[in-house]
Amino acid sequence: MTVDKARKRDNPKIAGPKAIPGRNLIASRFPYLLTLYCLIALLLCGFGPPTIVDRDAAPRQRYTVGQLRQIQRAHSPPPGISAVSVLVYDLESGRELMEKASHLPVSPASLAKLMTALLVLEQDRLSERVTIQQDDLIGEATMGLSAGEELRVEELLWGLLIPSGNDAAMALARHHAGQVDAFVEQMNFRARDLGMGDTLFQNPNGFDADGQVSSARDLLTLVRLLWEYPLFREIVGTSTTKVANRELHSTNRLLGSYTGANGVKTGTTQRSGQSLIAGVDDGGHQLFALVMGSSDRYHDVRLVLQAVRGNYGWVPLRMPNRPTALDRLFDTEGNRWILRADGINVDPAAMEAVPFLERLLAGWERGELEVFRRLHPPPSGVWTAGMPAGILEWRLGDSLIATQRLFVQ
Repeated sequence: MTVDKARKRDNPKIAGPKAIPGRNLIASRFPYLLTLYCLIALLLCGFGPPTIVDRDAAPRQRYTVGQLRQIQRAHSPPPGISAVSVLVYDLESGRELMEKASHLPVSPASLAKLMTALLVLEQDRLSERVTIQQDDLIGEATMGLSAGEELRVEELLWGLLIPSGNDAAMALARHHAGQVDAFVEQMNFRARDLGMGDTLFQNPNGFDADGQVSSARDLLTLVRLLWEYPLFREIVGTSTTKVANRELHSTNRLLGSYTGANGVKTGTTQRSGQSLIAGVDDGGHQLFALVMGSSDRYHDVRLVLQAVRGNYGWVPLRMPNRPTALDRLFDTEGNRWILRADGINVDPAAMEAVPFLERLLAGWERGELEVFRRLHPPPSGVWTAGMPAGILEWRLGDSLIATQRLFVQ
């Protein structure tokens, strides 16, 4: 041992650098600690402190597993349906209530006559007279026309839609376009114009033909347009009538046998199977139920409508009949005032108001419907009879769906 080493060992003051306890441990763990600190900083930047949101109601909660199952069951056709395509639509709310393969292109059969009817109504030549030709008499479902007789366009329209007359379809097509082929071109042009991307017509009557297809969704587009014509609604809602000295009987057996049935059209061919567009007045609200490619269309439609009515209902938006905290207020002197609601605005920016509004709601949505009162006190703090008091706000989850003005009685 050298003298220097001995002196360092014997004299601590001149010994080498002394190890600091824990330094080596920290150094060895430094990369891991640095990573942890970076993750904490990232999380703090991403979420930060809570933000104050200006809203009267809490955000809508996520649906529970049970509610999600209920939604799925409600939107799908019930078991036992033979139709390959199903679509149920509420006209007033614009809401699709049930759907199955609604974009599937299938043979439309006599539902193709709906496009024939639309073009005839849009041309508005109902009083013109048509001389029936032999080529018009193509058989199967007919109006019972004879070559050489003369009928008005409107009479042929009744024969087209009630007994689903193929002869009436051919006569109308030839009269309105000069030739049947030219009329079919007009049908396809109108279909493209309406965005009916699943549709192609080959004839005006619906006979099976290669390439002739349509879908439930495209046919719903036609029905919605046709429903704007009062004459169309009258015709398809008639089960039996007499036109041009002929007894006409509707092919739609729901008319007169199903409560609220008010149209629309059937279709049947070997290739397409049975199809039906059923119009139903459901307590003043118009429903359309479409089934295509069915082996029993009336059974299918009844099951579909039963399921829809079990899952959806119209709920009125109006002040409760019994006294609540919504319809009373107190002034600074302790006097109690009763409030009345004066109409309801669907669009808060619109001036048009109705006594009350109904909203189509599914069973799982009813718990989300809430009403809030927003008072507008007068500057003086004194209420008087007839004075505007504020508004009621009807909310469905996060959405404001209607407002109602409040007045002091």
